Amino acid sequence: MNAQQLLQAIGPELRQQILSYIQTDERPAYRTVIQTLAGQRKLRPQFILEKSRAQQAEWLLNQLMVKTNEPMAEQILQIWLLKSQGAMLVTFLDAVGIPHDGKGQVEDLPEEITEDKAKAGIEALLATYPPKQVALYLHMFQLQKPEGWPGLTKAIAECEAAQL
Repeated sequence: MNAQQLLQAIGPELRQQILSYIQTDERPAYRTVIQTLAGQRKLRPQFILEKSRAQQAEWLLNQLMVKTNEPMAEQILQIWLLKSQGAMLVTFLDAVGIPHDGKGQVEDLPEEITEDKAKAGIEALLATYPPKQVALYLHMFQLQKPEGWPGLTKAIAECEAAQL
């Protein structure tokens, strides 16, 4: 799944949570995204920023669903995961045995993630986090390597709660 498909699949509640986080807690990134997307539409960013927060979020979501804005949609999801869901990332990385900096940042991704390790990571996540958040994280993690990891793909396919 690409980032736009993930945004559609996670449902309105989680989408709103992500956009609200970006609007309030990652203000510089939010302004940059608005400036970039407004510029592409030949709009002044201020025109968008003067709208209510709900209208801004609706406009932003509509723009993120445009195929040419795929990288921006992926960036929004990555910011939300890395900045607000760091504990979830650490939980998965620890369960799978991937070395990281303690905050979820990984220097070198492994060439292989076995199905057993992937299942352990998924179980660790589902024990603490809502299934849609877990599924979103797992699918975004798979995007970090072309074609993803076969072991993780199988583990996701076998776990109903980890699917979108």
